[in-house]
Amino acid sequence: MGLVINIERWDMAAAIAMATEGVRAKYNTGSGGGGFGAADMEIGAKLDGAKVLSAVDNIAKEAPHLADWSMFAYASPMWNAKENKYRLIEHVLNDWVLGRTNVATVQQKTIERIRSLIPAVAGSLALEQASGADTTMVKGEIQYNPGLTRTYLISILVSTDSIVCKDQTEQFKTKRRRHYQNHWEQWAQYVDELRTLLTKYDIAARNLYKKELELKSGAN
Repeated sequence: MGLVINIERWDMAAAIAMATEGVRAKYNTGSGGGGFGAADMEIGAKLDGAKVLSAVDNIAKEAPHLADWSMFAYASPMWNAKENKYRLIEHVLNDWVLGRTNVATVQQKTIERIRSLIPAVAGSLALEQASGADTTMVKGEIQYNPGLTRTYLISILVSTDSIVCKDQTEQFKTKRRRHYQNHWEQWAQYVDELRTLLTKYDIAARNLYKKELELKSGAN
């Protein structure tokens, strides 16, 4: 019925978006609404959506951080609760800290700055994973265009410093902005580390998602 037999072939990003879309067309409302087979398509879509969400729920039992990433990255905007985003941020932050060579040397102020960057880095990667990375051809070579600019990321860090230090003056912001510009190589490395960590989340989540659907298909 509907799309049920095809959901196993869908990409995880598209499947989760379909399952959580906030507004779905109403079929068979009024005189002749929806057309032939529209009701079956709607029922099929709902059944598929239930299968997708069930698979994500099972992932959450085994690896909560992967389920949080999947929903943060691919669920419809109105679906996610703020708690999901907060949990994901803490998962990524903890894994980033644990990945340091010497965890004890990571300063709390650095951790707070990394925390502020995670939503932007995660959001940018999610867009790339769902729709493809932005690239251009330059002199016969493909070059990657990062979705996040250095200027934007520095603005996030400066805003965080202003809040933490309770100083909203332009003098303070200019000083912090210059600091990050002069030391951007280190922060660019941190951003790359966050992207690498989240990419690993995505790969692991897709593997578990595929496994869950295969199990469900085998049981039917």
